[in-house]
Amino acid sequence: MSCTIAIPHTSTAESFRFTTLVALPNLAEGLFSRRPIVTAALNRVGVARRAHRLLTAINRRYGDGPIWLNVAGKQTLLVFGPDQIRFVLSHAPEPFASDPEPKRSGMNKFQPHALTISRGSHWSDRRRFTEAVLARATGSGAIANRCDTVAHEEARYLPDNLDWPQFHSAIQRISRRIILGDNATDDEQISTQLSTLMAKANPPGKGDPPLFSTFLAALDRYVQSAEANSLVGQFAAAPTSDITHQTHQVIHWMFAMGDTLAINLWRCLTLLAAHPVILAKAQNGIDEHTGHGYLIGCLSEAMRLWPSTPVLARTLTRATEWDGATVPEGTQVMIVNTFNHRDTSRFPEADHFNPTAWTEGSAESCWSFNFFSHGPQGCPGADLALQLGVGALTALLRERSPAAAGVKLNPHDPLPLTLDHSRVQIRLTPRQRTLPAAPKTT
Repeated sequence: MSCTIAIPHTSTAESFRFTTLVALPNLAEGLFSRRPIVTAALNRVGVARRAHRLLTAINRRYGDGPIWLNVAGKQTLLVFGPDQIRFVLSHAPEPFASDPEPKRSGMNKFQPHALTISRGSHWSDRRRFTEAVLARATGSGAIANRCDTVAHEEARYLPDNLDWPQFHSAIQRISRRIILGDNATDDEQISTQLSTLMAKANPPGKGDPPLFSTFLAALDRYVQSAEANSLVGQFAAAPTSDITHQTHQVIHWMFAMGDTLAINLWRCLTLLAAHPVILAKAQNGIDEHTGHGYLIGCLSEAMRLWPSTPVLARTLTRATEWDGATVPEGTQVMIVNTFNHRDTSRFPEADHFNPTAWTEGSAESCWSFNFFSHGPQGCPGADLALQLGVGALTALLRERSPAAAGVKLNPHDPLPLTLDHSRVQIRLTPRQRTLPAAPKTT
């Protein structure tokens, strides 16, 4: 005689509140390109704070999950905690595929053959290709050294007074040089085209097929010319087939390096400006050539505190046994990064900026922190993003120190649940070094 364990189900009121405080705001802000006006409006009415309280209550009442929710009429499973998150992410992309609606339909409008929405043999093929290319840009070797050089060159010449558009443009310039080659250094148009396409693909957007054709043709010209020390110059040595669609894989790299990395670096500078002790430690590490790991910790903390992917969603490709119950094919599973990263009941210091959690603690291996995801579908460009980020931070902080305006952060208080990066301005001032005391004379 078999016994089936029922998965708990939230109340109608809880499901409604989850839909209105978590699911719909995430969609309204934009899945691919954030809408600043919507972000500002949500912040004014305290949606993030109310969502956090709701998720805290659901976690306490039902445990770490899985938990059934009715999200806008769709039966969805919610999970908390590292063990349940590990179960989902370690079994990806089969049966937990990363192509739920409306992500799939939206991405089809500007990167229809992207690795992140691929399944089966298409996913395996594109993952092998991506890993082979990106591996050439990390570690040692000519390509990796050039990545460091480009990041240093572009960051070193940034002006002292910076706003978000200026900084964003500089990081996009770095990404073009590394991905497409130096011939693309000043091709701001191709970055603008991608930004426009992502904005038009935000649900319920219909995309822009003529612009996509123009953009893809321009991108393909760089792939065909293939500068030797660029990422597209590594395509010839990577495994490919007729389903790889090499040029289409480049689109996601441009978005991840030029947009996501830019936001995370900008937030990291904002945090360092508000935490003088941590800033001094980072700068001293740069002086002593021992600060690489600590700067990775600083950047990782910025990504943990304010993840650029607020919610990870997965879709079951087949019926699956889970905690004694059978979950039907097509079920959507949600992992709310914005809550899990700030769950103070599990991580007491979650609301504070603590880079040593990465250099001396276990944060790097914690499945609760998913700005790069984990498991088979963990971000293949994570090492490159961190390498570029550390290169840019090193160049910026070696001789200058940041001060931030447009936001108030106190190093002794819990950090806010959201940070609108577009409203921050950074001023870089000459670094004040503490001179060693003069020897006493008698």
